[in-house]
Amino acid sequence: MKETMVLQKVNICEEEPVQLLLNGKDLVTFMCTPNELKELAMGHLLSRGIIKSVKDITSLGACKDMKMIFATSSIEVDFGGIELNTVLSSGCGSGVKFNESIAKLPKIESDFHISIEKVKKIAIEMFSEANMYRKYGGMHCAALSDGREILALSEDVGRHNAVDKVLGKGILKEVNFRSTMLMTTGRISTDMILKAANVACPFVVSRSIPTTSALELANNLGITVIGRINSSNPIVYMYEERIAI
Repeated sequence: MKETMVLQKVNICEEEPVQLLLNGKDLVTFMCTPNELKELAMGHLLSRGIIKSVKDITSLGACKDMKMIFATSSIEVDFGGIELNTVLSSGCGSGVKFNESIAKLPKIESDFHISIEKVKKIAIEMFSEANMYRKYGGMHCAALSDGREILALSEDVGRHNAVDKVLGKGILKEVNFRSTMLMTTGRISTDMILKAANVACPFVVSRSIPTTSALELANNLGITVIGRINSSNPIVYMYEERIAI
């Protein structure tokens, strides 16, 4: 008689499909760790440039059991310029496409300065607070900091989801993104830079490295990129003048 395999939930990253409906339209299905769903939705809408302020959302509800997030906006959304019914796997980007709207994004002007030693210290703090990673492994972490403390921290099986969650927390706290840095454990790709650009965040920091196209975009948009932050010699790729001595 053939034995039935029993799956033991030990050291397994939780990943579930969660659907986001905006004004009744199926906007996107996240393949994500199903927590902080309201923050995920807010951050995703913000980082895609669909909303600009928390005031643009009139209602927001999430049901983990139904794997649904429902949002309504007070602004008119141009769904004609948005790809609907998108499924975002935890390993892919946020669905942001290069178009004329990217060329219209203003170059970020910010007087936010920080020393590389302080950036490293905050990165170490972020890694130390990554509880889900220590428990399960295979998770990504993201944080938002004002250079003094961590303002928001989230974990998710997907690096883009983790970033959206902390941006969602930031907008709900009415954080001034121009005086913050966005930190991630994942690779810095073009859509990561676009997320930062859409909230006017002048710093993107990672323990990994950026892609060439991400660096080109960051240079055009005025974003300081720091890679290999947990190494002895982190790499500051551009706008080094923001690194205080």
